[in-house]
Amino acid sequence: MSRTRFTLDIFLVAVLVFGVATPGGAEVVLLEEYEHDSWDGEPIDGSWEEAIAEVREAHPYLADLRILDLSNTRLVRGFLGRGLEVTVPAGGFRGFGPYARLSQPVDEAWYRYHLRLTGFYPVGSGKLPGLADASLSASAKGCNPSTESAPGWSARHMFERVGTNGAGVNEVPIGVYLYHLGQAGTCGDEIMFDVGLPQHRWTCLEGHVRLNTPGQSDGLFEAWVDGEKVATVTGLEFRRPDETHIRVREMWNNVYFGGSYATPNQLQLVYDQVVVGSTSRVGCVDPFLDDNDSPHEGAFTELHARGLFFGCDDRLACPYDPLTRAEIAAMMHRLISPPPGTDAFSDDDGHWGEPVLNSLAAAGIMRGCNPPANTRVCPDAPVSRAEVAALVRRSLALPAGPDAFDDDNGHWAENDINAIAAAGITRGCHDGTGYCPQRTMLRQEAATFMLRLDNWRATLQPLSAPQLPDWPPSGPPPEVPIEEREWNGPLS
Repeated sequence: MSRTRFTLDIFLVAVLVFGVATPGGAEVVLLEEYEHDSWDGEPIDGSWEEAIAEVREAHPYLADLRILDLSNTRLVRGFLGRGLEVTVPAGGFRGFGPYARLSQPVDEAWYRYHLRLTGFYPVGSGKLPGLADASLSASAKGCNPSTESAPGWSARHMFERVGTNGAGVNEVPIGVYLYHLGQAGTCGDEIMFDVGLPQHRWTCLEGHVRLNTPGQSDGLFEAWVDGEKVATVTGLEFRRPDETHIRVREMWNNVYFGGSYATPNQLQLVYDQVVVGSTSRVGCVDPFLDDNDSPHEGAFTELHARGLFFGCDDRLACPYDPLTRAEIAAMMHRLISPPPGTDAFSDDDGHWGEPVLNSLAAAGIMRGCNPPANTRVCPDAPVSRAEVAALVRRSLALPAGPDAFDDDNGHWAENDINAIAAAGITRGCHDGTGYCPQRTMLRQEAATFMLRLDNWRATLQPLSAPQLPDWPPSGPPPEVPIEEREWNGPLS
């Protein structure tokens, strides 16, 4: 299938209809979303030049768009809707690098984007998106500092070798890579946040750049990770006394390894929900709009970040709705990922949950709703708290636990309930005095169950450090191919 051509008018309609969420109420000077097909580059019919022209037609604000930006990206499930998967292939430098020009240059801007590492284990440093005024100049990149004849600045996020700089074993340390007039050397200043980005979880990155009064050192950079402030850098000078034309001009969509040496292993992430505002902090996206009064809101949000809960409709969690047997099967399937199974039940043919029900049945986890025959599964029937206890225990093969509640004595699921209580997965009902085994489980209760279950599983699977080569390699670095470089020349 060839790329779909999108005119600018259609693109703007897509932004208005599907638009990127802006909880902070900031005046927006850039919205960048990936609901449109122009980014989906597999396969490409015709020439690369035609493919690039089609993306530029849909996104006229992009500058320095290259072949690699299409061959290394594809559309996948995003934080909301679709996101852009970016791959830096083994032996490569560039994954993604276009400049997204703001609708109007400003002196101060806040940005927000969501990032999910899906197999990102760098052996050394590299860059992630951030604000800049660097597309019109040779400076602020490639160890070329700002000069009077070629002024510029940039404040991209950066990463370092996995598991270093205060990050966990499989986490990627993050910071900011600042090109400014007072930098220590020809390359930008590296300021690490003492924070690690986990794998396979959405993280919200925010930043704020205030340019200095020309000729004064009153510039500012701030950063937040998942809403927590991680950096404040003051006293910055981005522009000289006569450089009033230097502004916040673009969001530099940079996913780049190195550097002098190419990455020896593939690096992959997903990028989504990009917003730049000019008046106030943008804020992270709340994935669900109907759970704000639920005591389980935090569980919904965290499960969504981990890719384990997608809601009942567009940005809806339906916290007070009963949970069905098919829905609990889908949640358990995402957690444990058992292999496919053969057709197990007679009443789920064509049902959306049929594949996961068959998979769990083959694994001995899901049983029918008409014992002892168990030929039917009743996919849309509400599931009881007792049935969930049994499913959870079978999934984890939990050992027996002591008697935990008074209201399940003699119940068929008493042993299952005691087992999940001993593992800390349930705390019961009625302030912990009972379990309410016959009561239908609500979706909000299931969210907290699943979060505790995932946390419990994590304690049983200690992470081991990835096997990575020593870095950098010995010998002189090779010349970086021109298509891989951060800069190909000034862009009009």
